[in-house]
Amino acid sequence: MRSASFLAILMLISITLASPVLASPPSQGDTVTVSDSVTWTDGTFDGEIIIQNGGELQWTGDVDVKEGSKIIVEEGGILELDSANLVGENAASTLLVYDATEIEIDAEIADTSATMTLYFNIDVPESAHLNLTVDETTTNDITGTSKSFTVDLSQTVNIVVDHFYPLHLGITHVELFHSNAELMTIPADELTQQGGNIVWNEASFSIENYGTLVVKDSTITSANITCVGGCSIEDSNLHGSGPIHVVDGTHLDFLESTMLGSRTDEDIVLHDQASIDYTNSTGTGGYTDAWIRLLSKRDLVVNAPTATVVATGIGYGATTINTIINGDPTDSSTWTVNIGTSEQKRIVEWLDGNGVYGQESGSVKITVETNWGNFVADAAAPQTTSANINVVYPELSIDKVEPEAVTAETGRSHGVMVTISNTGTIAVDPNVRCFVDDVEADTTANTANWAVEPGETKDVPITWYHYSDEAVQLNCNFLYPDVLEPVSNLIASDAGTTSGEVSWTTAEEAAELPILLYAGIILAVVVFAAVIAVRARQEISKQDVVIDAAEEGEIKQWVDADGNRIIG
Repeated sequence: MRSASFLAILMLISITLASPVLASPPSQGDTVTVSDSVTWTDGTFDGEIIIQNGGELQWTGDVDVKEGSKIIVEEGGILELDSANLVGENAASTLLVYDATEIEIDAEIADTSATMTLYFNIDVPESAHLNLTVDETTTNDITGTSKSFTVDLSQTVNIVVDHFYPLHLGITHVELFHSNAELMTIPADELTQQGGNIVWNEASFSIENYGTLVVKDSTITSANITCVGGCSIEDSNLHGSGPIHVVDGTHLDFLESTMLGSRTDEDIVLHDQASIDYTNSTGTGGYTDAWIRLLSKRDLVVNAPTATVVATGIGYGATTINTIINGDPTDSSTWTVNIGTSEQKRIVEWLDGNGVYGQESGSVKITVETNWGNFVADAAAPQTTSANINVVYPELSIDKVEPEAVTAETGRSHGVMVTISNTGTIAVDPNVRCFVDDVEADTTANTANWAVEPGETKDVPITWYHYSDEAVQLNCNFLYPDVLEPVSNLIASDAGTTSGEVSWTTAEEAAELPILLYAGIILAVVVFAAVIAVRARQEISKQDVVIDAAEEGEIKQWVDADGNRIIG
């Protein structure tokens, strides 16, 4: 008998240990840690719940959540809300109203002369020019924090909004005071409306999930939900609990569920490369997107230190961007441009309030302007936080440098044929310079025609002068513009191409007389001939004067040109 009783006790202990631990949420602002399997039903939650690795909390029933409370699901932990109703304290919604927003109130109260008071989220100024048409009667230039009207509650009350206020103007709630002295309050999120936007000003409590969050057949009101680990929301309603933030690399299932009200213009925000399965679900609607993909940044890394950037169709608003890259030529990490300078420019994918899917279709054009030509990169705008966009440069080479002979006369011209190729896909008109031992040579390379088309190989003749007797080689290379110098390795080899050796010598004296001696002889002959010619002219000018005797036998006398007698 005693043995049987002992065995019964052991069995009861085993069953007890095997059953989930029953506990309750914190209610006095304290912290409860869950490290094993726990099931809670209903309760008041005031404080902090930490579900550790290996811990699992299953929660059902109605839960009143005090403002400022927090649930943290650590990595490896599980929070499962099944048929739960978590309502945050002081949850307050606002219906933002715009021109032509329509509101319908159907109280189904048999009172033809009740008082309806609309409460606004701001003290409406005169400059708002707020006009309300209630059952076809218009009241103009409404101001203050509220406005009352006499209405017939036996039928649907129709309200049409008209205003010119540029900031958020909304209705927080509506009060109906009818003949039996009862006061009925309708919060903003319960109003039937078209063209407005339900928002919640602040979350009442928060759920931070680093492990696993499962919400099924539940309602969550006024929560701030962050999914660092995987989240699944199915057949559930979330009121004033947007936006749900899904961090990079995390997945959210939002299935057969409804999201009503958000603190921003989005119900769900997917950060960077987070993913979502949004099936048969509805969002707040109107101006509030069901979900968006928001990049944390949009940096383009470019293979150019200096360039102009034109981006079109960027982000949610299809914005056009004109900017420049002005990086440090010696630091390629500065060769970047940010095209996500605002949140709208970083929204690359979305499902709008009408359930229409949208995606950015932007493009980027990057141009490097040089005296060799302009080099361009055209690409679709990357939808990632950082991406490389490469400008297309020519691919050049100097294949050969061939002098016309291996010997040359010092100081005289010497022909050289340079072969250049462009194996790239873009035309270019480069500059080439030639050197002897790192000193620029005297060549006509700077005036030669080096322009080459894609796939072209051409021979370019140049002339080379050298002024000392020695054997040297000619090295030809590209002379890059400053903007291309940092990326020259992408265009051609830095080494260039070197010719064979050419021996430069001064010409030796030939066996025949040198040219200068010939010139001297010719000059002497000319001078000598000139002297002979002068003397000849003087002799020709002399005259022989003959004195004839009158008679035969008289002696002849000779005189010179001056009349002097010449003795015969």
